[in-house]
Amino acid sequence: MRPPKLKSKCAICSGDGDGYHFGAEACKACTAFFRRSIQLKKTFKCRGNGDCDVTINVRCMCRSCRFSKCLQVGMNPMGVQLKIESNTDDVPDTPSNSESSLLVALPEPYNDSMPLLTKMRVNYEKLLSARRIMHNKDGQNLFKEQVSRPSTYKVTIDEGIKDVSLTADWVSWCFEDFARLPIEQKHILFRNFYTPFFILESAFMSHLKNTPDFFVFPSGNYVDLNDLESFYRDVEINQKMTREQFLEFLKPTYEMHRRTIVQPMMSENLDIFEFFALTTYVLWNTTLEEITEECSRIGKSIKDQIMKELSFYMRNFKRIEDPVIRVAGILNLIPDLYKNTRKIQDEMEMIQVFDFYNSPKQLYDLVHGNFC
Repeated sequence: MRPPKLKSKCAICSGDGDGYHFGAEACKACTAFFRRSIQLKKTFKCRGNGDCDVTINVRCMCRSCRFSKCLQVGMNPMGVQLKIESNTDDVPDTPSNSESSLLVALPEPYNDSMPLLTKMRVNYEKLLSARRIMHNKDGQNLFKEQVSRPSTYKVTIDEGIKDVSLTADWVSWCFEDFARLPIEQKHILFRNFYTPFFILESAFMSHLKNTPDFFVFPSGNYVDLNDLESFYRDVEINQKMTREQFLEFLKPTYEMHRRTIVQPMMSENLDIFEFFALTTYVLWNTTLEEITEECSRIGKSIKDQIMKELSFYMRNFKRIEDPVIRVAGILNLIPDLYKNTRKIQDEMEMIQVFDFYNSPKQLYDLVHGNFC
């Protein structure tokens, strides 16, 4: 006789589980609660200290803490299909200029001729919405562009760790061929993709907001490159160097980012579809030694497609007669992007070896792609 199958437990309220929903083991009630909260764009605020009990008997007492627990255990807002409401009173607030330029929609005939770029744009909207939910604090309106704030070192690490899974989901949703790859090939591509993409996206956000002195993080918060002292105020510096020496050690990396990535983007006035084209080239890096011939073939095919779509977009929407020169200028960002990536990784190596300050291993792993 087979032993009875053990029932799983809901990761949120510890009730009887109903399977894996939105990225976590959950019961029917917590699954429905999470789905409804996302679809109805709910914003909750705890009346206590943000640490209320959410076990099965009292899970309805504090919706804010219950929703926070859903996110903490790994439930992914991007897995919820948003409802389209017909009531115009429920239309979200219009985003600011920086975000509206991200979400610009082309006329339908253009979308038909640019299926991959259009798919990336649509799924990027979902990524931005998921980030607003994931990083939401103080009961802010989830569907209005968040007010950017100066961040700190430790807060940024926590936010970065959360963002890895969201970015991985976005990649899988944009590229069906990626989702079908063997798991080890996915790991190789994504490990080599995340840090360059993090740098690329930060620069693009700085460009859109016209803030070249800001390094913008996925949460929307930032470090002011002229005020590194505030960003690293929660870091304990070891006795091997003074705080002033420590900040001087870090400055060249930030300056290189501004000079070689942000300012060229601003000079080229890079737009969202050109940003997606760069992203595609960074993800499908066919020069990696570890990838198979089949993976390389798929990557080349996808990059060829993205270039065809980008050329169509430039000729027909941007009215550029010969896109070759502009495409070359945009792709010229990639070598500097990899130089920035290597500099950050080398910097983390030095910090680990010489123990300049108490840098958590999570950051080292994040920078080097050791999360797959």
